[in-house]
Amino acid sequence: TTIVEPPQPIVTYRYHCDSSFYLEPLEEMLKDAKTYGLLVLDRREAAVGLLVGKHIEAHRTLTSTVPGKQRKGGQSAHRFQQLRLIAIHEFYKRIGDAASDVFMAVDQKNFEGILIGGPSPTKEEFESGDFLHHELKKKILGLFDVAYTDESGLPELVNAASEKLSDIDLIAEKKLIQRFFTELVSDSGKAAYGEESVRANLLIGAVEVLMISEDLRAERLTIRCPNGDHEAKLTKAFKPGEDYFSPGPCPVCGYSMEVVEKVDIVDELSEMADQMNTQVEFISTDFDEGSQLMNAFGGLVAILRFSTGV
Repeated sequence: TTIVEPPQPIVTYRYHCDSSFYLEPLEEMLKDAKTYGLLVLDRREAAVGLLVGKHIEAHRTLTSTVPGKQRKGGQSAHRFQQLRLIAIHEFYKRIGDAASDVFMAVDQKNFEGILIGGPSPTKEEFESGDFLHHELKKKILGLFDVAYTDESGLPELVNAASEKLSDIDLIAEKKLIQRFFTELVSDSGKAAYGEESVRANLLIGAVEVLMISEDLRAERLTIRCPNGDHEAKLTKAFKPGEDYFSPGPCPVCGYSMEVVEKVDIVDELSEMADQMNTQVEFISTDFDEGSQLMNAFGGLVAILRFSTGV
């Protein structure tokens, strides 16, 4: 048995009966994905990561031993300043070594460049020094102001560098969600969220763009009374390893209802969208807007072609 772990998360579940394996989602992952190096730093801490396609990966975090600006009693100001400068230089060297290790391990054919974030003058001091591998220094795309320099600063850096990254999927996703938010707060009526509203608008062909969170895991169940007295559909969050679900008693005769069909909701809504010539976008949760889509809107929203009131 050979176990292959996909380089990116699989965002759909499909029950497929055929004489051949269904490999299209895996084949899509084999296409070249642009990769950017991410580095955020100040004199206290630093984080190194990668932007691979539309996913942000944190690889290394570092903390410094640089003393504060207040010196201990008995130390001369000059000696204290010299010790502090040495500690800063050593920390920058550690950051450069960690970043070089991460960035040089990437397939350089798809490595587009390096983004550096942090407060001034820290990032400028680091960029002007010889702390990165000489081949990597040529690939620095720009310096950007960010407030956080731990792992949470990596998404902030991507956001700050959006103009440099305007052609990648992640920035396109951010712009789509921002467009949805704009429609939501306006009086246009061209924003829909929640499964019931999105499904109703898909059925009448009103959806221009369907946005589905990559973290959405749910199944559409058809339940039926064994006596034929009642049938209904419901959506249930998908839990890996859960083999049994009881839909409860029939509201007519009281007998236990049975699950007669299960469909992955992502597959179902995607097929509905295809039939209506609707654009479907899977949204990463690696950035704030994507997390908000999942946590505040249940992972399912739509931009409509026209207002429907549904």
